[in-house]
Amino acid sequence: MKKEDLIKLKERLSKLSEDEIVKRDLYLRKLANGDIQGPSVGYPSIDKPWLKYYSEEKMQEKIPNKSIYQLAYDSNKNNMDGIALDMRISKNEFKKGIKISYDKFFKNIYGIAKSLKALNIEKEEIIPLLLPNIPEARYLIYANSYIGSTSYPISPLLPENELKRIINENNIQTVFMFKDFYGKYENAINLDSIKNVIILDGTESLPLLVRKVMQKKDKSLSDKCVSWDQFINYGKKVIEKIQPYYNENHIAAIIGTSGTTGTSKGVCLTDKNINTVALAYKNSEYFEGNMMDALIPSIGYGISMIHYQTVDSKYVYLIPELITDKFPLALKNTKANNFPGGPVHSINLAKQNIKKDDIPFVNNLVSGGASLPKNIEEELNGVSKGYSENGAVNKNLIVRQGYGLSENTAMGSYSKHGSYKFGSIGIPPIYESVGVFKPDTDIELEYNTPGEICIQSGSVMKEYLNNKEETDKVVKIHSDGKRWIHTKDIGYVDEDGNIFHVDRIKNIFMRCGFNVHPAKIAEYLNTIDFIDESTVIGFEHPTEQSVPVAFIKLNKEQTNGKTIEEIKTIINNLCFRDLEETSVPYDYLFVDELPINVGGKIDQRKLKEESKINYMETYFNQTAKVLEKK
Repeated sequence: MKKEDLIKLKERLSKLSEDEIVKRDLYLRKLANGDIQGPSVGYPSIDKPWLKYYSEEKMQEKIPNKSIYQLAYDSNKNNMDGIALDMRISKNEFKKGIKISYDKFFKNIYGIAKSLKALNIEKEEIIPLLLPNIPEARYLIYANSYIGSTSYPISPLLPENELKRIINENNIQTVFMFKDFYGKYENAINLDSIKNVIILDGTESLPLLVRKVMQKKDKSLSDKCVSWDQFINYGKKVIEKIQPYYNENHIAAIIGTSGTTGTSKGVCLTDKNINTVALAYKNSEYFEGNMMDALIPSIGYGISMIHYQTVDSKYVYLIPELITDKFPLALKNTKANNFPGGPVHSINLAKQNIKKDDIPFVNNLVSGGASLPKNIEEELNGVSKGYSENGAVNKNLIVRQGYGLSENTAMGSYSKHGSYKFGSIGIPPIYESVGVFKPDTDIELEYNTPGEICIQSGSVMKEYLNNKEETDKVVKIHSDGKRWIHTKDIGYVDEDGNIFHVDRIKNIFMRCGFNVHPAKIAEYLNTIDFIDESTVIGFEHPTEQSVPVAFIKLNKEQTNGKTIEEIKTIINNLCFRDLEETSVPYDYLFVDELPINVGGKIDQRKLKEESKINYMETYFNQTAKVLEKK
């Protein structure tokens, strides 16, 4: 299709009503399935070939105009006896838990909503939640929705000065905080503007008598601090019945992120954003059976899963601690059918040599947040490059990749049953369109052509909190009249709608005038037998612009007693043999472990800082010494 014809087509599509878009999608589904004949345009966002994997009935269900609380409650009116949460901990090897029914779940939410009212929390008021993955975090998210305030789950990795900034810029008066985090943030929550600090210690969901025995008064806490029990008692004094709040522009939650531009920001998610993702998961029919959840609520992935699990009436094994090496044990002892996690969880399965026969109950292990190493995918799934389900479900696959950003409520793609292709991060869900564009433009590229992955959906955030400039860098109106997230990720889409991630735009750098893709170098290094895992980072260089440095964790059982220098020589020779010369690492650093950040990704920033590599400074110091001698 000619460029000018494509522009005209997109202009026509921009004028379609919501019902007309659904009718067109149903037509495209028939076209992709071969039920009718007709030419494709050749552009993913227009052809939508992934629709062949979804049912006509589910495609026609609309997103209701409701708050996240209302959608969650309405979805469970006939399921109040069902189990919402079954909290398990590593102390007893995840074998026995505390069960909470949906009836108790919603009664707790209502009681907390009354307590928030007793504190005179106002509509649109921002309430920070510095909490781990405990039931009370979920209750608070829905209770804030109930009364119209806004939840701001915050990562315990956030620096204290950043919390101070958030408090000062947003007139924060009430904070919910886990007791173990108090020492780190004591100065921030003792600011004059803070009126209420509600402290939780992790015993809140235990039986009352047990809780009273375990709880101890902490004299180190400030006078502003009250316990969870005191907070709940405030609500018991509210006699009048309160009604759920809804406004179509209401921000239900804010998620902190460095986002696509590297600057610390708050992603503002409306009720529609979060509802869209929950129903996208549900109507795309991704997950059958129960769930195990160890995601913290302060990431987009965490809050989208909380709402989906509730809306789809799931039985959830709730893990309040971060699990990496303990993940296989938790999986076996809960017999969870589904688990949303990251590459680190799949890596630990592979390390412990877990096979499908060991976990026959598993339907989906999701790997999101970062690309899954190809050797791990190959080992766990027993397939290799070129493999595709082609519509026939392979129940022996253990792990399936997904993709998303906080800016689109963490739902961008998933390898739905029947759609899996080795190395793919999946297909777009119902309610979403994906295209690949020339970076930072509205010029769409054809199938199998690398460019910037862009996403259009009702899940696209409203804005960054108090930051229009950053919002405009990421959310752009295209010629189809829709708001598109520019992800800063490089990838391509094939004719079946499968998305393949190549690299981050910001990670790609120039070396001697040539583009270098560090993710592709790491992918190659991970195929070498004695390399367990690696990551590649670009460092500024005085004569080569930037150079790739490989950080490598060795599989010591495979090194056969070779010295580090011998290993380095072997790796370097292999790289010169198989990679373009500009992609051969400038240096190789060997580490005992590659640090993982709270999002489950390799913490490249920490590696970079701890390496203390500064080729520019070294070069200029050496130059200065030479000049001094002269």
